[in-house]
Amino acid sequence: MRILVTGGAGFVGSHLIDRLMAEGHEVICLDNFYTGSKQNLLQWLGNPYFELLRHDVTEPMRLEVDQIYHLACPASPVHYQSNPIKTIKTSFLGTMNMLGLAKRVKARFLLASTSEIYGDPDVHPQTEDYRGNVNPIGIRSCYDSATEILTENGWVPFPKLQSGVRVATLNPENQIEYHVPDEYIVQPYIGELLRFANCKFDFCVTPNHWMYVRSKTGRLKFLRADEDRHWHSWRVITGGEFSGVEQDWFELGLPPRNAKVVVPRILMDDWLEFLGYYISEGCVHVRRRVKVVNGEDYNVADYNILIAQEKPEGRAMIAACLARLGFKFFQSDDHQFRICSKQLAEILEPLGKSGDKYIPHEFLGLSRRQSLILLNALILGDGTQRGNCYIYYTKSKQLADDVQELAMRCGYATSVFYSVGRNLYSVNIRPAINATLVTPERVRYVGNVYCVNVRHHVICVRRNGRAAFCGNCYDEGKRIAETLSFDYQRQHGVEIRVARIFNTYGPRMLENDGRVVSNFIVQALRGIPLTVYGDGSQTRSFCYVSDLVEGLMRLMNGEHTGPINLGNPGEYTILELAQKIQQMVNPDTEIIFKPLPQDDPRQRQPDITLAKNWLGWQPTIHLKEGLKLTIDDFRNRLSSS
Repeated sequence: MRILVTGGAGFVGSHLIDRLMAEGHEVICLDNFYTGSKQNLLQWLGNPYFELLRHDVTEPMRLEVDQIYHLACPASPVHYQSNPIKTIKTSFLGTMNMLGLAKRVKARFLLASTSEIYGDPDVHPQTEDYRGNVNPIGIRSCYDSATEILTENGWVPFPKLQSGVRVATLNPENQIEYHVPDEYIVQPYIGELLRFANCKFDFCVTPNHWMYVRSKTGRLKFLRADEDRHWHSWRVITGGEFSGVEQDWFELGLPPRNAKVVVPRILMDDWLEFLGYYISEGCVHVRRRVKVVNGEDYNVADYNILIAQEKPEGRAMIAACLARLGFKFFQSDDHQFRICSKQLAEILEPLGKSGDKYIPHEFLGLSRRQSLILLNALILGDGTQRGNCYIYYTKSKQLADDVQELAMRCGYATSVFYSVGRNLYSVNIRPAINATLVTPERVRYVGNVYCVNVRHHVICVRRNGRAAFCGNCYDEGKRIAETLSFDYQRQHGVEIRVARIFNTYGPRMLENDGRVVSNFIVQALRGIPLTVYGDGSQTRSFCYVSDLVEGLMRLMNGEHTGPINLGNPGEYTILELAQKIQQMVNPDTEIIFKPLPQDDPRQRQPDITLAKNWLGWQPTIHLKEGLKLTIDDFRNRLSSS
């Protein structure tokens, strides 16, 4: 049989290839060597029945095979946390490509999934029908259609977000960056959503959505929306630091082609003050009339820029600003200014009238200092102040959106509301104090839901006018892979097998992979203290690699699709494991304790009833026997290096 193993140069993949080659199969190993090593495959290089391809599964590959073992994905904490984008791409794009290959050549497909599917489980031991905190073979998405996202070009409803558009993201340093999403998912959804409302913003997410929140002490943390929390003690991030550029000058229009004309330049600060005030209180009025010159009639136009203001402070400000700009103006009455300038009118007229006005995009990327000049001029025209908060009024939805983005750039938190009776938008502007969450209400939703993944950042979204920075939906990549696999099985008839692998150990593990077995063995061999996190009472189950390979092959060649747990049901505390390795390697080695990492699972043990009944499989290697073989392998490698 011709068999493809993705990730075949890795720890588990290389042991699987050993078995397949020993049984006489023709094997193709596909690996990009991100975590795999050619050393694991040296015995097969040059064998006519073995082929090694350096290739990344995130790129399509055309082969003719009968079976596909899809193992490619960084599996150790050190590697999948150091490059989360690589992990999510491998799980999503890699699985898509391999499923497409399986569909084309009608190959049987096995996905190596993970016990991480279950998260920090409340059911113990874990059975395959336990969903953990999410349903990994169901819908996976995060926002409903009423949500909008802030892009480089302003607010865009999620259903209209196009590929290639850069979205506003908040990095861990509280700075705004723009990135093209690495992943964008739209799927039909029937089920429960969680709505956080009446807490100075309005947000609706799926239960498995991760929220980027801050505690009362200022600590930042990712929390799942459906976690049993006192949500009023956590705050959603409502502001960030936008970067921008300082511009010294504004050029008043462009010269005619080939004309030797000097384009007037005015100070950008003065122009922003005038522009903001004009957008709030001004209009362009073009009056056409007939003028007689030398006995002939000519059609001429008067370009009048009208700026009205009843507030004394507004009249004083605009008069001083116009004097600095050098525009000729006069007061037609006690509250209206008139400027006659065709050149200026041609710049301002495209900004529209009352219900169509907007802020030109080039003025939404300036420095915070210059953005404040523009914002203050806008508010002086059509805004009111209440303490350290402001409200800006406009009939233009686009202008309301622009003012909201501008205020966020200035460091404020903002919300937009629409009054139907008055046909008026109001932008509420307040200091960016993180909004306190309330306990979410559970609502039934039927329709499309949307997901955007952008690295480890969170994205800026709004619902019903209220803006907040919320999680970017980085969920366990294997959940996506399982979802894709079962979708392909339902829609395209691809023969799918899914194995949920629990903690596996054995020879060829990487010494720096961050897994507990390799950590303890390497520390003990080097004579440094064994590090136990927490009090060591959290439990794990450890399956030797040869037992796992046997289970994978039985699942691939059996009739059951899964998901099926493959692991050793023997359960040990982390402290017990450390003490075993301490006694087997170096009894004099010290054991030290450090704080438990965030979201570390309290317990992990597979229920392998299905594997026993369907595959006739159960582990045969005892932990002590497997540890001895693993320790010997590490000792040989460390001594030779």
